[in-house]
Amino acid sequence: MAALRRRIAAPVPLVRWLFEHTRPVRRRINALEAAQVERFGKSPVSLLYRTPVLVLVSQGRRSGQPRRTPLAYLRDGDDMIVVGGAAGQTATPDWVANLRTEPHATIVADRRRHRVEARELAGAERDDWWPMLLDRWPRIARYETLAGRPAPVFRFAPDPDRAPPAEPPPAEPPPR
Repeated sequence: MAALRRRIAAPVPLVRWLFEHTRPVRRRINALEAAQVERFGKSPVSLLYRTPVLVLVSQGRRSGQPRRTPLAYLRDGDDMIVVGGAAGQTATPDWVANLRTEPHATIVADRRRHRVEARELAGAERDDWWPMLLDRWPRIARYETLAGRPAPVFRFAPDPDRAPPAEPPPAEPPPR
């Protein structure tokens, strides 16, 4: 009972402990949200937070299996910007480690599949984006504090080397 009181008295460690010990449940919830985003273009979470969500399909760095992760994003022309805040968990998110190993991935946004190349923003480029990201998602500043590490920021740009095959032009209607 004393241990529980200590955890309640220090809410940050309790939240961190819960987050780190509910990984199997969070994986199932993420899988459900990813399926909703792929099918409907939105999920209840994206509607609740009023933010667009994409599904990142990356290759697992150890397993080689496809991994689906729903992520909030900001659009910058054809590119998309995402942040790896992971709600303040101390460990780097798996999707970040996967992209650092293999930057070529697929995303599903607005119910359309896009092949992308991920590039982690650093230095001045990250600093330029940070105020806009904080304006959109103020929580990420707290997530960085909780995690004790900078939140990684990635830019997903269309991958010209792995572009999807061109769609055939629409058939012309027969002459009348």
